[in-house]
Amino acid sequence: MSEGGRQQTISETLRFTDHQYRLYTAIHEIGHAATGLATGNCSVDACELTITPGAATDAYTDISWVPDHTAQHTQLIFLHGGLLAQEQWMRETRLWTPERSLAARSGARHDFAAMEQLATDESSVRKACDESRKLMLRYWRGIREAAQLLCDTGRITGQEICDLLNRYA
Repeated sequence: MSEGGRQQTISETLRFTDHQYRLYTAIHEIGHAATGLATGNCSVDACELTITPGAATDAYTDISWVPDHTAQHTQLIFLHGGLLAQEQWMRETRLWTPERSLAARSGARHDFAAMEQLATDESSVRKACDESRKLMLRYWRGIREAAQLLCDTGRITGQEICDLLNRYA
């Protein structure tokens, strides 16, 4: 991802329109929220998204974990959900390329760092990834609609996400 000796930014590598980039980012946050919520072991207050074209992007999911013996596994499922949703969206919209996939992985480096801190072994990461993918695909139509709402409004509540996920489950 370098151009003339200069490292390209993720958005430059993606080469999306402003709207595509906003939706791509919203899909990531809703992917996290939906997979976490689908485990039944967390609650989401809201997802927020602020993108200033040519400047900064701020996106986050405000989540609370139910303390129990599966909290670590639930968090791993949640962390996988964002990138998996972006990959699914890019494939579905025929925007996927190897370069964009690498850029998405680079953009999710904070998720991978958090996984490294949580995981006790590689098999637990793989198991959580598989479960996250199944949950993401099960609720995909609701994820798409919730991401569009987040993209359009900049904020969606956990209850709104749950309502959309349940509508399409």
